[in-house]
Amino acid sequence: MNYIIFFTSFLAIVISFFIFLKILKRKNDYKRTLNLTFLKVTLPKKNSDLDERKETTKDFKEMIGLMEQLFASLKSIQSNKIIKKIMGQDLISFEYVAHEGEILFYVVVPKNYKYLIEKQINGFYTDAIIEETTEINIFKNRKYYDAKYIDTKKEFFFPIKTYQKLESDPINNITNAFSKLEEDESAAIQIILRPVDDDWQTMCSKASNKIMNGKVSFFTLNPIKLLINLIEAFSVSDDKSNTPQDNKTSALSQERAKTVDEKGDKTGFETIIRVIATGNNKSMVEAEITNIVSSFVQFNYPDFNKFISPLYYNKKTLIKNYIFRYFRKPFYLKKMILNTEELASIFHFPHIRYNSTPEIKWQNFKIVKAPTNIPKEGLLLGHNIYRGVKKEIRIKTEDRFRHFYVIGQTGTGKSSILQVMARQDLKNGEGICVIDPHGDLARDLLPFIPRERADDVIIFDPSDTSRPIGLNLLEANSEEEKELVAMDAMNIMIKLFGNEVFGPRIQDYFRNAVLTLMDYPGGGAITDVMRLFTDTEFQKDRVRHVKNPIVKAWWEKTFASMGDREKAEIIPYFQAKFSGFTTNKMMRNIIGQVKSSFDILDVMQSGKILIVNLSKGRLGDFNSKLLGMILVSKIQMAAMRRDKIEKSERRDFFLYIDEFQNYVTDSIESILSEARKYRLSLNIAHQYLGQLEQSDALTKSNLNLKQAIFGNVGSIMSYKIGPEDGEFMAKYYAPVFSEQDLVNMDKFKATMKLSVDNQPTTPFSIIPVNPYLDNGETQLAKAFTELSKLKYGRDEAFVSKEIEYRIGTK
Repeated sequence: MNYIIFFTSFLAIVISFFIFLKILKRKNDYKRTLNLTFLKVTLPKKNSDLDERKETTKDFKEMIGLMEQLFASLKSIQSNKIIKKIMGQDLISFEYVAHEGEILFYVVVPKNYKYLIEKQINGFYTDAIIEETTEINIFKNRKYYDAKYIDTKKEFFFPIKTYQKLESDPINNITNAFSKLEEDESAAIQIILRPVDDDWQTMCSKASNKIMNGKVSFFTLNPIKLLINLIEAFSVSDDKSNTPQDNKTSALSQERAKTVDEKGDKTGFETIIRVIATGNNKSMVEAEITNIVSSFVQFNYPDFNKFISPLYYNKKTLIKNYIFRYFRKPFYLKKMILNTEELASIFHFPHIRYNSTPEIKWQNFKIVKAPTNIPKEGLLLGHNIYRGVKKEIRIKTEDRFRHFYVIGQTGTGKSSILQVMARQDLKNGEGICVIDPHGDLARDLLPFIPRERADDVIIFDPSDTSRPIGLNLLEANSEEEKELVAMDAMNIMIKLFGNEVFGPRIQDYFRNAVLTLMDYPGGGAITDVMRLFTDTEFQKDRVRHVKNPIVKAWWEKTFASMGDREKAEIIPYFQAKFSGFTTNKMMRNIIGQVKSSFDILDVMQSGKILIVNLSKGRLGDFNSKLLGMILVSKIQMAAMRRDKIEKSERRDFFLYIDEFQNYVTDSIESILSEARKYRLSLNIAHQYLGQLEQSDALTKSNLNLKQAIFGNVGSIMSYKIGPEDGEFMAKYYAPVFSEQDLVNMDKFKATMKLSVDNQPTTPFSIIPVNPYLDNGETQLAKAFTELSKLKYGRDEAFVSKEIEYRIGTK
């Protein structure tokens, strides 16, 4: 009786221990899942003539051999620690994912091995781009799913047919199966593996010896197979004589034994393969997963091994194990150990010469290492990742005064680099001005203004009409400035209305009008120009205060001698062109104020933050352009006024303009060439070079605009651009980047030349910082907006009455 109690107690303890160990393992599995990171690997297409000449691999087998070496290198993650032997070795998952018309290649690794795995991948695939990313959810918006295991039919020491015995690249059959998916279907193959001790190789050797001796039966739990093996064992003949048939069998056994032995000569990994398909049509999903599983038939190796799909398993458990990357499968499935040659056969990265499935996601652009002289201090622009080495790309403050130019198609990320730079300037206490024609850049910056800089903030949003901010174009502090203001005002009108419409004769009228208004002691605004030609008393009152003798003579002699008919012709013209300034209440209340709400020179010298939201959707294209050009003109004027300030007292100021071609005239060249000495840094972005060459009002000037940029800018960054721009920019980046590299650039990737110590570097690749991972403080943004309105805006009713009285409507 005591023995029974003892045995029962002992059995209970053992069972409890194993249950406890299983619970512990499951907790460890979950913890391990949380520590996984997803690496998306893309390879360059390399289909140009130059790439063909540089190609070194002789055939697909040599190319797959690289992957075999990569798998062999992963043996290094095996640990000899007792805890790893109990809880299980770390795992790595190699995955094909077909989703939204693309076939992607993923490697899922423990975070602590991320750097090691990246280095090893780049060691064998030097041009590969490895991006840490999030998992693609192939179950999202899908009604149905199907899932299968892929296992070997025989014991693990029997090899499958590998790429060395195939006539073409085996992953073509797999990717072709993926290519048949519909738009609302997704699929994945998960090949999850972990290192094993070398004992399995000893088992391969023992199996080889058994085969050599004609013993082909092995231990099995299958009762039917066990019975057959026993019958065969007792029915063996005692006749030891050799026959020709025996010799033939012996030779075959030797060949089979050699093949099994060869499998054990290479590094092996315990492996689980899962196949998942999802979609919105149940029968189609079932057909697709059958199609994908069928692509593994090519690995069938007669007399040795083949892949099969077990019939009995829990699909929900399989899906759970797939999602969490658990190294689990039904206990009755065989242990599957594949060596590096077998693994490389079923998973390797593609090569355009051998893998032409259209859905494969390629890296369509070149990755170039950053030069060694990149500074270690300054603004962080992004990172250069080359062969697994991540290097910060920074620009020193002094080099920023050689200016920064960005070009890229819409949606590629060109505005985000301005966001990145401006946020760092805000944090560093710098003075900045941001002019944004869309509104997003301006709005997104507000939550990142440090709360201690609240008094520095000026938010100019013309669409907010409750408290209009004044912006008078016709402001000058000296006679010389008046001439410059008049010239800039005229260039703005030419830009807006066209050189043919705003011709030499009209320019003469306009120039004398604005010089007259600026001489008036009470000041004048662009809204007063029309009244100057339609109201005789108003005209006489303004002309009486004119100090410039040439302007005075023009009014008293030239204009006075004109006939009534000529004057009658000019008045409707000015009414047609300038009535928009007076009839549009929003614009009238801004540009009609004789005193601007803020002094640009003070903004620059005191390091203020001027955020200008010129959203075309709210203001209209014409109004957005006019206000932007007035601001740029005033900034240029303020920068030149710094000439009278000691160099040591000129505070750094950083100007950001998105879609800058809308807001600049010929004067941009002087800003680019001279702003450096006035400590004004220009950071500009736009979409395509044609915007600098449009056949509009300033055809000649726009051509000069392109020349001014590439003749004066120190740092140039290019996101994805169109073919026409690619042809031009390829000359600038030659011989490092080709036209194809620039045109095929991925979103949020770029190439650039960086100014370092006033000298441009050789071109290189950059992944700019993503500014949208942080949300900032949205409540602060609202507070800044209200505070700015109170400080710089004026009561709308008061402003309206004041302007209406001055322009003669009241």
